[in-house]
Amino acid sequence: MKKAIDIRDCWIFLLGTTGFIITALLMLNGSLERFDAAIQSAVFSLRNPALTAFMVPFSYSGNWQAVTPLCLLLLLVPKTRRAYGVPLTLSAISAVLFYQVLKHLFMRVRPEVSLHLLEQHGYSFPSGHSLTSFLVWGMMALLLLYYYRSGGARLPLYKKETGPVSFISSEKRLKPVLVLLILYIVLMGFSRIYVGVHWPSDVLGSWLLSLPILVVLKKVIWR
Repeated sequence: MKKAIDIRDCWIFLLGTTGFIITALLMLNGSLERFDAAIQSAVFSLRNPALTAFMVPFSYSGNWQAVTPLCLLLLLVPKTRRAYGVPLTLSAISAVLFYQVLKHLFMRVRPEVSLHLLEQHGYSFPSGHSLTSFLVWGMMALLLLYYYRSGGARLPLYKKETGPVSFISSEKRLKPVLVLLILYIVLMGFSRIYVGVHWPSDVLGSWLLSLPILVVLKKVIWR
């Protein structure tokens, strides 16, 4: 079983890394302009007052002002500090480090300001909100699955600690939570295109990049 999981993780790492590199190269030589224009046009066609009233604040939920308090809260509460706080904080920090470096490396200009539904500065590729939401909530999904399957066993990172952690023990409750986490990740990427501050390939690149980072984080935490 462990060998099968390791092989799967290797494939996810390779596919994500290769996909990101290809996306970045195609973006740099302008080959994604038609792709971006087509997806952007389709998303913009959905714009209406009701959807905008939801998407704008939803997009803001991916800001550091929202993610940081969540991580701090989980770190401050003893019962969630090691089980959830540390892994999610590591994920958030990893996201910031990667997208800050890559944004300044690629220096891609955002879509026209006239298309923006909210104020956003800086470079465009990759999407920081999409990368952060994928890593943070993707890590949460991995944690919930691990605790459910292990009956609340401590992470291998904390070998000397004993006693179960708080977790969702019911499969009927776990499934909808996992669906909501996936839905949040997808909607965050969609919202960044909808509000006009990112090209579709910015979001695609972030999702692909998230895969190898998440695999490495998983190896570190489940070492």
